[in-house]
Amino acid sequence: MTHWIRRPLPPYEEINVVFFRGMPLDTLVRELLAARRFPLAYGKGADWGVVLHDMLGWNNGDYDLVDYGQLCRGGGELAVFVTEPCIAKAHGPQFDYYQDGRLVTGLSFETPSYGTGEQPDLLAPALTAANLGGPHAEYDDDSDTRIACSIAAHFALSELDLPELDLP
Repeated sequence: MTHWIRRPLPPYEEINVVFFRGMPLDTLVRELLAARRFPLAYGKGADWGVVLHDMLGWNNGDYDLVDYGQLCRGGGELAVFVTEPCIAKAHGPQFDYYQDGRLVTGLSFETPSYGTGEQPDLLAPALTAANLGGPHAEYDDDSDTRIACSIAAHFALSELDLPELDLP
């Protein structure tokens, strides 16, 4: 994943990966800082930019998720991977896609066939094609990577080298 950052990343565990478009990088960074989340790295692809930030706030006890809808309410789009939503409880990653302040679709990697948002089934065709959705879905040790790759392909996100992220 370091090819678009142009420098090696330390092994962060509790990070969120936020792809963005339709809004300037500095706007997103200001909003993250206002939400008390420290941006760790950023990059710009052909269509989407990407920011990695601390999942947890810099205040002690700030474990709340960022209100990403507020961050993109001016017409932007965010595709958000929460890589470790709850390490202590061993929850899997989750994904949410926001457009103009609204949650369009989202899913937990633990139950990818149960979406949320205005269009909960938006990713169903991509997940079914990867044999990850529907009644005959096959889950294995590689499922998280296959889910993330299916989502990235659906939204044409910048290429990710997922093994370097050390996703569960």
